[in-house]
Amino acid sequence: MNCADNEAGIESLYAAWRDAFQRRDLEAIIGLLTPDYILWAPGRAPTDVAALRPQLAAALVAYDVDSTFEREERLMGGDLAIECGWDVQTLRPRDGGAARTGRQRVLLVLRRSSDGRWRFARGMSQPGPAA
Repeated sequence: MNCADNEAGIESLYAAWRDAFQRRDLEAIIGLLTPDYILWAPGRAPTDVAALRPQLAAALVAYDVDSTFEREERLMGGDLAIECGWDVQTLRPRDGGAARTGRQRVLLVLRRSSDGRWRFARGMSQPGPAA
């Protein structure tokens, strides 16, 4: 796979991620993670897919989520890519409350799976300033 194909595949992953959140499609979101996905968030134990699933399900019931990624750097080698940047999420309570937008600095590891699709393999976040 050439560099342009990898770039397009990674951009497709981010588009699918945003779309899955907008559709509130839990299974589609989980499908964009590797089976061994781990999230490291401040003050919390590492979170795997099994622990993340109910958290995502609860968020999708309570909020409409718009998730975007502001890339600052991408490093690629073989079937791995490292992304540094900002995860920006706007949460709109489904019960009609005020929307909130938050930013967090993230370091992401993406892995190309045997089917050729890129998926999120690891994530590390740090709270950032209000958006």
